Amino acid sequence: MGADAKAEGKPNEWLRALQGMRDFVIRNYLVVAFMVAFTVALSAPVPGQAALKPKVQGVHVVTFINICLVFFVSGLTLRTDELKTAFTRRNALGTVFGFVSIVGITPLLAFAVRGLPFEPAEYTTGLALFCIVPTTLGVGISLVTSAKGNVAQSILLTVATNTIGVIAIPLWLKATLQAGKGGVDDVTINFLDIFVKLLLSFFVPTMIGKAVRELLPPAKRFAQAHKQALGIFANTNLALLIWQTISASQSIIINTPFGTMLLVILSTLLVHTIYLIFNAAVVLGLLRLDLPEASCILIMASQKSAPVAVTVITYIAQRDDTQGLLAVPCVIGQLVQIFVGQPLAHYLAGRIVRWREARAEAEAAKEVEVEAVRAAEGKSVDGAVLVAGAPAPAAAAGDVERGS
Repeated sequence: MGADAKAEGKPNEWLRALQGMRDFVIRNYLVVAFMVAFTVALSAPVPGQAALKPKVQGVHVVTFINICLVFFVSGLTLRTDELKTAFTRRNALGTVFGFVSIVGITPLLAFAVRGLPFEPAEYTTGLALFCIVPTTLGVGISLVTSAKGNVAQSILLTVATNTIGVIAIPLWLKATLQAGKGGVDDVTINFLDIFVKLLLSFFVPTMIGKAVRELLPPAKRFAQAHKQALGIFANTNLALLIWQTISASQSIIINTPFGTMLLVILSTLLVHTIYLIFNAAVVLGLLRLDLPEASCILIMASQKSAPVAVTVITYIAQRDDTQGLLAVPCVIGQLVQIFVGQPLAHYLAGRIVRWREARAEAEAAKEVEVEAVRAAEGKSVDGAVLVAGAPAPAAAAGDVERGS
């Protein structure tokens, strides 16, 4: 009996362990996918290099398809009511600052970063480029959800900043990397060329996805029923993008001195820390936003998108090995953001729960106070009526006596 019970218990333990692993992978899918892509690219680069070979007008076909699918899914899962929520009076101030910070303020750090003496110089240029791209495509929303922040606001910031990035990114590239800044001869900044490519790979797929959702009810129902699966599909395409780009310069990356790679990691951490400190000072100290909105802006405005940066890299660098080197600090920066963001989100979630509880208690106490005031006013009115009506019975009694 005991042996049979143990035998039956083992499969259940295995099932629980597998379920736990599955839940962990789903929760942290983008991190896992990025790590797998990075590892495979460095250990077996040939398939990734082969995927980069098909080109049309200098654009990698497979890479272009990957990024288009990501933005198509973004449009397909985009809910109009969520966008409207982010523009309510209570959220408008935070939304505007978040937008300005992501597109107009945080990219300024690229001017300082481009002077770092990394060798090869592509690491410096890649990190500067990472500073100018918009916020993350899915990681930020996931972290805001974990932090119990304003999710609708995070969705709006993701869509809006990556859409306006079609115009902003070429402008920032011209400002920060022109005239040989960054030391990479293979980088070519052509505003119109970059604008058209970003328009076709970012904006158009997003609009098509949104149109499909709104015009085809079955597509809308499908997106609602399979939102998690669509998110995993989009993140898989992001990982494939990283895999191809890193594979292209595998030999150079693995021969990079450990000290140089460590400095790149520390530099990306420093950039992220500067963003966090600046945005926290504004949303908490200056604007004094409610904690759910402040947490959303803090997370979203302090993140940059490696897949968007990698896509831009494929548009401005001609050689595949240059593209791979430029992508290294971007991928490392994305991973650093995730590893810092997860504990930060858990900390903020605890703060927000306590904030909401305190707010609910304060509102309940205020309601009790209002009811008490109303009750007191009611008693005063009743007392005044009684006092005003008191002589009337006496007068009536006098009339009765005179009448008798």
